[in-house]
Amino acid sequence: MESPPSPSLFELAGGEPGLRRVIDRFVDRVFDDVMIGYLFRAADRARVKQKEYEHAAAQLGGPVTYTGRPLAQAHAPHRIRGGQFMRRIQILKDTFRELSVPSAVADSIILHNLSLQAQITADEDGVCDPAFRGPGKADGGSP
Repeated sequence: MESPPSPSLFELAGGEPGLRRVIDRFVDRVFDDVMIGYLFRAADRARVKQKEYEHAAAQLGGPVTYTGRPLAQAHAPHRIRGGQFMRRIQILKDTFRELSVPSAVADSIILHNLSLQAQITADEDGVCDPAFRGPGKADGGSP
């Protein structure tokens, strides 16, 4: 007797309604964030929600196709710093915790997003000021 197939990560996320709930909350938090919200002041919130949903759903194995521009092309006009990218990741993690997203889903999305950092920002180290590398290192001194 065959066991039933395991649910996909998309199904584990609650399918379309569950994932849309998470994405809607996440995008609202990003747009309203005091640290990075200004980066989205000219963006269409509904469009960002749709593209974030498509991207996450496709990545989780859902029956969805991402219809946005390639990420590197879409983000090239913006000067997104590593620290700003990591702030977005933190908001994503906080949203997952708030909405009790299953860890398999949350981990998959976080790891996938982190793998895209080089397409989003040129400074991958997650530091807002690329001249700063830790205590004593900003001026070339020893730690």
